[in-house]
Amino acid sequence: MNLDNVQKKDNQSLRAADAARAAAGVGKGERLMRLQNEVRALKPGQTIQGMVVGRNGNSVQIELAQDFSISAKIDKNVSLALGQMLSFEVKANAGSFMSLAPLYTNTANTATILRALSAASLPETAGNIEMVARMMEEGMPIDKETILNMSRQLMDFPGQNPASIIQLAKLELPVTAENIEQFEQYLNMEHQILGSARDIAGQLPQIFGELVQEGQGDKALAFYQAVLEAFTEEGAEAGAVITLRPGQEEAPEEGAAQTLKTAGEAETAGDAAAAGNEQNAQNAQNAETEAAGKPVQMPLPEQAASDEQAVSEKTGAENAQDTETGQPVLTRQQWGELADSLRKLGVAEQTAEQIKNGSLPPKEVLNLVKNLLPKAMRGEIPEKDVQRLLGGKEFQALLKEEIGRQWTIAPKDVADKKQVEQLYERIREQTARLSQALETAGKADTTAGRSVQNLQNNVDFMNQMNNLYAYVQLPLKMLGNEAHGDLYVYTNKKNLAAKDGQVSALLHLDMEHLGPLDVYVTMKDKQVATNFTVADEDVLSLIEANIDILNQRLTDRGYSLKTKMSVKENGEEEADASIMQTILHQQKNISVLSRTSFDMRA
Repeated sequence: MNLDNVQKKDNQSLRAADAARAAAGVGKGERLMRLQNEVRALKPGQTIQGMVVGRNGNSVQIELAQDFSISAKIDKNVSLALGQMLSFEVKANAGSFMSLAPLYTNTANTATILRALSAASLPETAGNIEMVARMMEEGMPIDKETILNMSRQLMDFPGQNPASIIQLAKLELPVTAENIEQFEQYLNMEHQILGSARDIAGQLPQIFGELVQEGQGDKALAFYQAVLEAFTEEGAEAGAVITLRPGQEEAPEEGAAQTLKTAGEAETAGDAAAAGNEQNAQNAQNAETEAAGKPVQMPLPEQAASDEQAVSEKTGAENAQDTETGQPVLTRQQWGELADSLRKLGVAEQTAEQIKNGSLPPKEVLNLVKNLLPKAMRGEIPEKDVQRLLGGKEFQALLKEEIGRQWTIAPKDVADKKQVEQLYERIREQTARLSQALETAGKADTTAGRSVQNLQNNVDFMNQMNNLYAYVQLPLKMLGNEAHGDLYVYTNKKNLAAKDGQVSALLHLDMEHLGPLDVYVTMKDKQVATNFTVADEDVLSLIEANIDILNQRLTDRGYSLKTKMSVKENGEEEADASIMQTILHQQKNISVLSRTSFDMRA
């Protein structure tokens, strides 16, 4: 395709994409130049869409925008109609020459698609051709009943991406508006629970401030009372329980508790990943220490675990760490100011001194604040003073830290199913209570309300995925920082154990100091193999220097370890797969991590 062959037409209708560019107020010549530069900048794998405006044999003119079209050579057997909208994938782009492939010809013969549409009595429109081609690409049947069902589903969700709907159906997941949104968030790597937790923690003070400004002081106090009850009371409601039951394949009964299931056979592979995960927490701290020019000391695994436990048990104000920055939640001065404010509101002198001296845990401070709110609503203490306390940075920092603490899990607890269960029990119950609090306050249709609903939908979607696939998100609480993890077992639960007895799992981590890290783990009998793919040579050297700790941990449990490590090659950024792309590729029997020569038997 020669991009220099630009056709000029004056009588074409203005399309939405072109209108947006025309609105920029630039001249026609400059606009055409910009369009041509945009096309020249396209990379292999990206797509463009255009309308067929002319054809002569195997030469076709495709309009990409008003007054801008390209000429291309196309197979004579490809059925195209004037006015038909087509999507093309860029196969190569050398600047002045581009190779495109119509998406519906990538995996299927056009004649087969047209016969299938004819059998289903559907017209040969671009949308229907694209639908059947996508179905074939996903390995779905294209019989009359399946095509008609898919066509009805696409019509039920106008404006949604047809590919997302088709892929949800392929994964045997319910096609709902909520699932389409979650699927695309997972596909675009926007699914991390940590991001939602940060958003919610930052938006709750805004809701309180809005209620106060609107003159609804009592409602503002009641809102924060409900929030604090959600994060200071122990336990979770029975109706929100999520359990991990190895090997269970049946979907939960209607009205029953939510069920998040994972493969029991993957436990040891998960143990290996978790062990490496815990080591990465120490590695992150060491990387920072090395950058400061200080010597690194690697504790033994048992020592590291005991040290972490000791830190978690400290209750002093200096030891209350913000889960995002790793810095103390409050300064000594702020703890003192907070103690003075609470003393004025009737908190006992001894308790106020504990807060000032840092001997009262942050959660207990929040509990004290919660108990003051009913008194303020009854007029027993000044409402304005309580509002000032709740609107202050000290209280907001404590609440944010507590939300982060309760919605993350320590690396050493990842291999414990009960700990993971409890994490999602808390998230599901607490988001339900936050949703109710926002609705009662009349703030359900706000950014905060949508963030809470999105997190609920995320957990629900994960639960549905786990009816067939062993996958779980791991919002990790590292040494003063947070990290996101995805743990996925490479097999459909219908075929849980590989024929050769091998189980494969992928642990993907996003960490501040180490960057993106993939740990691919395979296990057969007592043989464990790991393949680390890291961002750069420095991270590789750090892991190589400390891999013996992981080896020793597994040896102590009776396993042998074989380790392979590699640095992601230049230009591989675009090849990075989201967890959803990983699952979709596995369904197509494609080695999703072929760039690192992984053995993808599963």
